[in-house]
Amino acid sequence: MEYALKGYLDGRLAPDRFAIRYVIHGSSGTTEASFAGTGEYRLSSTVTADHRPRSFIGRMGAHDVRELALVALRAGLWRASHVGAAAVEAPETRIDVTAGEQIFSVVLWTSEATGVRAFDQVQQRILRLVHRLTGGAVQEVGR
Repeated sequence: MEYALKGYLDGRLAPDRFAIRYVIHGSSGTTEASFAGTGEYRLSSTVTADHRPRSFIGRMGAHDVRELALVALRAGLWRASHVGAAAVEAPETRIDVTAGEQIFSVVLWTSEATGVRAFDQVQQRILRLVHRLTGGAVQEVGR
């Protein structure tokens, strides 16, 4: 993952071959977000005021994706790991970094995601983007 993030940031990996994806499942619903290196994004969530599914597709500045990748690199996202055992079928939260055909994933139990600093730093940056891009319609807080 570190190599993929560095490759995108220094231009060795083309923007159309890079993406960051976020998925969180919890008692209040599910939120998914995908940010391509080109600036294209796809968001969907049931964590809305009326709990109805909402979807958003659009394009943001590629600098937003670069900033997200930089946060992930500086946080050392690839080092994030479980801090304890979870109950059977505990909901998960994940962040994937795609570099071409390769996908690098960090998966935590949703209940521990905010307690793992490297993960939560990236999660909070993602959620700021989600809130901005949806005009606050998605109310996900990262649990």
